Parts: sequence; structure tokens; C-alpha cells
Amino acid sequence: MDHQRSTKSSSGRSMDIPYIEASDPLPGAGEQVGRWAEPYQRADDEMWVVHLRLPELLGGDVRLVDTLTATNRESLAALMEQQDVLADRARPGVSGA
Repeated sequence: MDHQRSTKSSSGRSMDIPYIEASDPLPGAGEQVGRWAEPYQRADDEMWVVHLRLPELLGGDVRLVDTLTATNRESLAALMEQQDVLADRARPGVSGA
């Protein structure tokens, strides 16, 4: 179950974000757009996590992953962008630079 917190953590970061327990379903998001599902923050260790919407489309490139984890949302966004670039290069007919 989502729990809203409206205080600040010891790091000074706003806690106005939903926390998800391991047994909770993933949060619903609007229309599914893009390769990635909605990022969320785990309650137990406060790590940011995002899952690939269609992991079966990874293909044979071992550098591509279906789940990313980072300590903050900015790092997670950078990892997602890096994976998107790798996925674009791995597509047949797309030449990498």
C-alpha cells in the first residue's frame, strides 16, 4: 500500500512521494508511453527503481537490462537515457556513431 510522507528525511529531501512495500503492486500510470514504466522509490532502502515495459524486446545485446536501480532520480534518468541510446544502436538497420 502506498504511504505518503510529508516530512523531510535526514538528508533534507522532501518525503512527499509514495513509498512502495515489496508486496505492493506497482503504481498505476497514465497512458503507457516509451520504453520505461513509471520510476518508483523502494521503501526499505530508498533506492529508485524502474522496469522496462516490454523486457521481451531486449534482443541479444547483453548491455541492455530490464531493470535499473539508482540512489537518486537524476542518476536513474541518466541510466535510462544511456540504455535508450544502446537500444537504438542495437536495432537492425540503425548505425551507431
